[in-house]
Amino acid sequence: MEQQQLVTMLSMEKLFFSPKSVKSHPKRHLIANSLHKLCEDEKMSDDVFALTMNIFDRFVANHSLTNDNHYCELIALSCYNLAKKLRANILINKENEITSLIFQEKNYQEHEIFDAEQLIIETLDWDLSAVVSYDYIPFLLSYLLLPENDLIKLNLHVRTLLSLAICVINTLTILPSVLCCACIREAIKGLSILQLHPVDELILQNVHCNKADLIHTQCLIEQIFQSCLQAIRPSPPRRCLAPIDTSNKPNASPRVK
Repeated sequence: MEQQQLVTMLSMEKLFFSPKSVKSHPKRHLIANSLHKLCEDEKMSDDVFALTMNIFDRFVANHSLTNDNHYCELIALSCYNLAKKLRANILINKENEITSLIFQEKNYQEHEIFDAEQLIIETLDWDLSAVVSYDYIPFLLSYLLLPENDLIKLNLHVRTLLSLAICVINTLTILPSVLCCACIREAIKGLSILQLHPVDELILQNVHCNKADLIHTQCLIEQIFQSCLQAIRPSPPRRCLAPIDTSNKPNASPRVK
């Protein structure tokens, strides 16, 4: 049953994949970071964020979105709202009221929000559902014979790497399965809990991806991760230099009387 689900997901994910370069919004990285923080603040699952960016990327690829910050934010929040409706069981609590507060603070009217969601839905021809990278995690990790503690650590690392990658990489330019497998590979490498060769065999056997694409994607993820580390790592302390006296006064030596 699980194997059939995996086969179905692998078939569905190709519907929105574009091997050619696709148009990305110039402020995509900033928008993605803001949406990811919003997901965390509202305690939404990781797949809601991934679907949000998938909807956003598909909309931008099919619609000319202006650089107006007010309108871009409305579209981004509307993509997030649609993803929540599809993937989350929304309850009335303080966490998921944050989006409503943002709409109020930015003075978005109800008809503007409705029109934005309607525009997104019509642009994507009412086809909002999509397979995202997080959907593969339970399937692929179940193939790894690891102690429970190691699986928990691996799961956390994979999800962190996926979040970083989705903030940077346009979701239409890489298959979700390949992105997930590359993050699993990078997480295993970082944690040093398994040899990569048997992992590669499992991935290639079940996902049928190209190994060169897998390794290339892993290198890209590693670069993104290292870039994030450099951004948060404090700069090394500089050696304290004594002030240089630029005056022409001769220095009085303690040996000269």
